[in-house]
Amino acid sequence: MLGRPAAYSPDVSVELVTEHLCLRALTPDDLHDLHDRVFSDPDVTWDGTTGTLEDTRRSLEAKIRHVDEHGFGMMAVTDRQSGELYGFAGLQHMEGGPDVEIGYYLARRAWGRGLATELGHAFVDMAFGELKLTRIVAVVRPENTASQNVLAKLGFRRVGVEHHYGADVELWARSAGAG
Repeated sequence: MLGRPAAYSPDVSVELVTEHLCLRALTPDDLHDLHDRVFSDPDVTWDGTTGTLEDTRRSLEAKIRHVDEHGFGMMAVTDRQSGELYGFAGLQHMEGGPDVEIGYYLARRAWGRGLATELGHAFVDMAFGELKLTRIVAVVRPENTASQNVLAKLGFRRVGVEHHYGADVELWARSAGAG
């Protein structure tokens, strides 16, 4: 089954805690930190471009709306010790369709520390546990080898090249029980 399981009604205030991270619901209060650390850094954004604070606000509102509509979505990624916001990550419907994708956008200061893999394991567990999905996907730019390595560590396999979010990207997938 893909999408929102009928029996799933989460308390989005519940946090996921990993060894180094706390994953919590995104809130409007995250706007400025997300803009400064993620949306204004072309090395972090999906397409290498940056936007205005208003663009960030619209994106944040869409992520919060996804959680309200589907019961799951992107979450704030914070340092477990300091509470510093590193970015956001989670599961969402890919381009509004039936496939559910995993995604992660972390500020540079979080790179190279295994944090994407750590949070990825938590979301894979959620997808195949609480959400009872049978498959999840991810899209990655062909030049983003760091993200490809994270996906491989999480048990995803490259499926091929497809067009999503306005670009030709690699589609990766993982089925329940794989990995």
